[in-house]
Amino acid sequence: MSKTRAYGADCILLAAFEAAYGTMPADGYTRLSFKETSLGAERPLGYDPLLGQGREAQDPFYEAVKDEGDVGVPLDLRAIGFWLKGLFGAPGTSGDAGTGFTHAFTSGGSLPSLGLEIGHPTLAVPKFFRHSGAKLGSLAFDMARSGPANATIAVIAQGESESAATIDAAPASLGLRRFSQGSGSILVGGEPLANVVGGRLSFSNNLEPVETIRSDGLIDGVDETEATAEGSVEVRFGTDTTLTAAIAAESPVEMQYGFTIPGTDYALRFHLPRVFLPKKKQEIKGPGGIQASYDWRAARDPVAGYLLRITLVNDVDGY
Repeated sequence: MSKTRAYGADCILLAAFEAAYGTMPADGYTRLSFKETSLGAERPLGYDPLLGQGREAQDPFYEAVKDEGDVGVPLDLRAIGFWLKGLFGAPGTSGDAGTGFTHAFTSGGSLPSLGLEIGHPTLAVPKFFRHSGAKLGSLAFDMARSGPANATIAVIAQGESESAATIDAAPASLGLRRFSQGSGSILVGGEPLANVVGGRLSFSNNLEPVETIRSDGLIDGVDETEATAEGSVEVRFGTDTTLTAAIAAESPVEMQYGFTIPGTDYALRFHLPRVFLPKKKQEIKGPGGIQASYDWRAARDPVAGYLLRITLVNDVDGY
């Protein structure tokens, strides 16, 4: 049934990896679930008033195109691997259909570009917004005791175009199976962190748009610079000295954030082999339980050979 107004519930998101930057594939797209998006092109108006033209405003001019924004996605068993490939590059994959497939994504590599299409297919006049030359800049998520597990991914694209028809009428799909906060864990030194009540992890490729002079106002590309990872853990203050001992010694710790699917071997794990924690003052706010929040920053481990490695174990044979 066609509609005269657009609704988020009717939106679709298609994605495919580009063979050449800025050239959207003609087919081979995958339909992905998402929660929200602010991705879109802007071309703001500039203003440079001239004297001698009277008191009334003169014509503005058009600035260069800026096509970027965030996409909120679920941390799920299958489709998250698609996003991780965009953030880290192709994974190393092992395993088989019987035991499950293990995909290892490692920071510091070259990134592929994507073609993305955000569509409103149920409108009386359908609209599809295509974003070519999209690169994924960062991923961030929070951990809590309960609720769904979601992440926010930052995107920088080259440009946007509009079409009345979808680019792929028969996209592939990945069955949705979400991780939940209730199956999450935070490990320090390979052991579960005691009394932890929350956490956050943020990884960034620190993308830099190549803003050369072009007649169409588009960027020439997007380069990845220094890869960084940081976050925080919030714990109930007590007798556990795992973090305070590392802070006092000014020595790094190994940390892992992870989620599992109960009753299976399926999992999503974020491994940081070299994490530093700064010393922070302890605050007491009232008669209730005392909580301490520890910020951290990761560095490349010369032995492990990486800053961050994400291991996804699922039933998908490859990305």
